Amino acid sequence: MQNSSSLLIVIGLLGFAISSTLQADDKNKPKYEVKIETIKAQPTMTIRFRARHDELSKKYGEVFGKLFGYVTSKGGEFSGAPFGRYHSMTEEEVEVEAGLPVAKVIEGKGEIKASELPGGKVATTIHLGPYEKLGEAHEAIQAWASKNGHKPSGGVWEYYLTDPGKEPDQSKWQTKLYLPIAEKDASKSKQ
Repeated sequence: MQNSSSLLIVIGLLGFAISSTLQADDKNKPKYEVKIETIKAQPTMTIRFRARHDELSKKYGEVFGKLFGYVTSKGGEFSGAPFGRYHSMTEEEVEVEAGLPVAKVIEGKGEIKASELPGGKVATTIHLGPYEKLGEAHEAIQAWASKNGHKPSGGVWEYYLTDPGKEPDQSKWQTKLYLPIAEKDASKSKQ
């Protein structure tokens, strides 16, 4: 991804709520197709933070702005869309690692850390629509994993694929969810 395109994504995300906790009526829930993929580890630059659910949008905007500025100032190259990885969630707050994928690791400074998204087996799905409805996709991917005997092996993350600065119609926004899953125990599957 080119730096100017990444900046537009960051700017677009600043003005829109990103919430993975809101629910919709069952009749309005979209259907999600979940697939299993094997992915490579992805180097990233991140900031990890805790925020109340109602502060999440503002905090994402601040964090993506800081990360974009830092990576750009170090001559780094972006290699994907901005993401948010959820490490824990309570009724009051969420712990998030927000970041930007990079072509190669850059030394971090202060709250900005070099990190990586894990490689391996993941369940994935695409959410089409506004960020406020992402909770539906989270519910769907977790339910699919449980129903199909897959145990999550880490926090789910969201890649924000659509640049809201270029596509103002929220119904067309695409967000891809990744849920890392443990390999099934082969000895148990033979029983």
